[in-house]
Amino acid sequence: MKKTILIFIAFASFPTIYEQAVEEKIAAKTCECLSKSSGITETIFRDCLTSTMSETILTDKDQKVRESINTVDGIKSMIQKVSDAVIKKCPKLLPQEPEDKTTIFYADSKNEKAQNSYIIAKDFMKTNNYKLAIEALQLSLKEDPNFVLALDDIAVCYRQQNDFDNAIKYYKKSLDIFPEGNLALMNIGVVYTLKSDFKTAIEYYEKLIKFQPNNAEGYFGAGKNYFVLNDDEKALDNIFMAHIIYSNEKSEYVKDSEQLLGAIYQKMKSENKEDLFKKIAEKNNVKIE
Repeated sequence: MKKTILIFIAFASFPTIYEQAVEEKIAAKTCECLSKSSGITETIFRDCLTSTMSETILTDKDQKVRESINTVDGIKSMIQKVSDAVIKKCPKLLPQEPEDKTTIFYADSKNEKAQNSYIIAKDFMKTNNYKLAIEALQLSLKEDPNFVLALDDIAVCYRQQNDFDNAIKYYKKSLDIFPEGNLALMNIGVVYTLKSDFKTAIEYYEKLIKFQPNNAEGYFGAGKNYFVLNDDEKALDNIFMAHIIYSNEKSEYVKDSEQLLGAIYQKMKSENKEDLFKKIAEKNNVKIE
């Protein structure tokens, strides 16, 4: 009996050892592939891993090894195992952390004169003296034309004076430098809404959603504008998303999303579209009592 057990254990452990050898073989080839690149991104890492994995497994003589990636779950499992092996084998060849563009572009100016003028402008803004703030910000931008914070703030000042065209002009200059800028995207959407250009406002809010899918402001802004355009379904989809994010963040703005949802519900109810409202709510995993 003891011999039988020992033999069983020996045979049972063999596939695991062999599988591990295959993973290590793929990991070695992946590391070799990665070593040829100077800057390793997520894309390069993935391409090296998947190409060497496919090449190694599909040319393996063992049919069981080849069949190991015949299913989606099998592929996912193998990718995870090989990834773990690569991390251990060549930790210095892992993808580089993506740079935080927000920190880079929403930073103080390196130009001392530009920064000093900006500080003066912020003081004027605190006292609602937007005319003098604009003058100080223009001096700042003369020294540093690519100063994103100054561009955003001069746009704010023009907006406060109801000079929407100049506000848009400077928000666009900001976005030319930093297209993902959430402050400019959000606020240019507000300005276009104030100009009753709801379709253009939606374009910018949807860009914000694209760059920051976890930012409720993009969904809320788009939803409000879709509602004005009587596109109730798109309005609901966006406001439900904003409401979910606000709720998860325990944000005080959840009251705003609740109020807008109530307004949309009343409108749709009056148009005999209550069932559609509930259907869209269910699609977004929102319970309607």
